[in-house]
Formats: sequence, C-alpha cells, structure tokens
Amino acid sequence: YFIPAHFVQKLSISQADRPILSMEGGISISEDPNFRFDFKAHGNGEIQVEAIDTDGKVFRNQWPLEATGL
Repeated sequence: YFIPAHFVQKLSISQADRPILSMEGGISISEDPNFRFDFKAHGNGEIQVEAIDTDGKVFRNQWPLEATGL
C-alpha cells in the first residue's frame, strides 16, 4: 500500500506586492507546519500569503497590517 506524499510545496509571503519570504518545501515539512519569521513592515497595507501543496491546491489569503513604528 502506497500513500503519496502531501505537503506544502511552495510558500510565498509579500506586502504591497513586495516579496518578504519565498520557500520551496519538501517531504521533511511536518503534517501541520508552523512557519515563523521576522520582517520590517513597509508602511501600512496588507500582507498576502499563498501556499501551494503537492496536489496543486492553492491557498491564498490576505490580512491588514499596520506599521508599529518598531
């Protein structure tokens, strides 16, 4: 019995169409991954996230982001 691999293959995060993080995953990505990163916001705007899995499913969302002045 063979179970095909299923994981996040590509992850892209941007703000105001400016790339923040881009990643290509592999079989070592956990079943329920949690990615953390730090970045400095470029003013106010939205942060956009897109993930593509090995089945070709695309997950997209965006959230408002306010600069904290830090």
